[in-house]
Amino acid sequence: MTTFQLLGIQFGVSESTANDTFNYWLPLLRELLPSSLIEQVKKTLQTMKY
Repeated sequence: MTTFQLLGIQFGVSESTANDTFNYWLPLLRELLPSSLIEQVKKTLQTMKY
């Protein structure tokens, strides 16, 4: 993707490193910063089941 090429250039890393870094952080950020109220409700319901 062009985006990862540009990120790689901006941060002085390869396109694949930019892609790997993004995909490493994405699930962690999703966990910390739910993108919607539905995700927050799902997470709450799952927590309440345990």
